[in-house]
Amino acid sequence: MADETLIKLKLPDRAKQDDFDQHRKALVECGDPAALDRLIKRYWRWHFDASLSNAVRTLLTSDLGWEKNRELTTPPVGEVISPMGIALDSSDEHIRESVLQVLDAIADVPAGCVHIGDELTPLRVEAFQIGRYPVTNAQYQRFMRDTGHPSPQSWEGDAYPEKKGDHPVVWVNSDDAAAYAEWNGCRLPTFEEWTRAARGDDGRRFPWGNEIDKPRCNTAELGAGGTTPVGAFPGGVSPVGCYDMIGNVWEWTNTWYDEQDPQFRVVCGGAWYYNHEASTCASFDYFSPDYTEFIIGFRVAR
Repeated sequence: MADETLIKLKLPDRAKQDDFDQHRKALVECGDPAALDRLIKRYWRWHFDASLSNAVRTLLTSDLGWEKNRELTTPPVGEVISPMGIALDSSDEHIRESVLQVLDAIADVPAGCVHIGDELTPLRVEAFQIGRYPVTNAQYQRFMRDTGHPSPQSWEGDAYPEKKGDHPVVWVNSDDAAAYAEWNGCRLPTFEEWTRAARGDDGRRFPWGNEIDKPRCNTAELGAGGTTPVGAFPGGVSPVGCYDMIGNVWEWTNTWYDEQDPQFRVVCGGAWYYNHEASTCASFDYFSPDYTEFIIGFRVAR
């Protein structure tokens, strides 16, 4: 059993950075679940379940700027680097693999009724699983290195922009996204599945509800001027536990805009370039499967 003083997480003065780091590490290493729970509540913005305990312990005992990590909505937003971004540039393979384990998390979505569009047309969807986050640069890089798949046009060789390993990958077309999904034992979600993952059982306008009360996603109102780390908005998580369902990047689905004339694939959710009016659970657009852009990414399903 850990010392009660540790469990209460009475942390030292922020000015004493070394003491602060050692205290956090001691809390993780003491082995008491209550201590880990307190640290997760303080530092952890991403999904957590028991299967991720070892990965999370590794990351929380690593020097990733946890104490200096600030809220993503603090200006200048576009310059914020998350601990995950730092970890993915680490020379320690164990640290990098721990982040990838977190980013690979899948949410279970039970069968049920989804409400489509602004008209809220009901439609039954069978049970499926979907990625908790959009696929990131680091995940896509792992796929490229394993398969020889070409890199997005904005990369230098097989290197993504520094400290942006946990940002959604962009400049990928529908075929690129489908190839990644197949390599990972998955597929792209359907339009209906994507909408159910964003809305849950009701017809909410945004994953968190119907009102804009504070920044809960990366849209033009945030002023980031680009993509942001996935998982940076725990207040915007959908009812089934998915992050970044709206804003940040449009996401490819495997649904044709017109099944009778299959020329364009549907994308969902809006992007950082658009405001809240164009970034809702009902927002969609459609593009040729070979189209790429700086605001289009994807997540996987199965």
